[in-house]
Amino acid sequence: MTTGILGSSTDASLKPQVRVYVIFDKTSGEILHAHRSFIFPNGREEHDRVVAQCLANKANADVLEVEEKDVIQTKPLRVDVSSRRLVEQ
Repeated sequence: MTTGILGSSTDASLKPQVRVYVIFDKTSGEILHAHRSFIFPNGREEHDRVVAQCLANKANADVLEVEEKDVIQTKPLRVDVSSRRLVEQ
């Protein structure tokens, strides 16, 4: 059942995948930006990855793709540059 353009749907196949691209300083691991991307069925993800990489290229930065659950934190995060993982500050 679907209800309108802004309504809800019970069709699980319509649920988007969420990708999060963290743009971070290559030296310090400081997070400069997090770009959340929603990919619907038959959608394209390439564009969002390219946008994130372009932002990173403007600074001494790199892009790390992470799970959305990993960025929903109550404490500040940074990237451990050597392991390329999110860690608490």
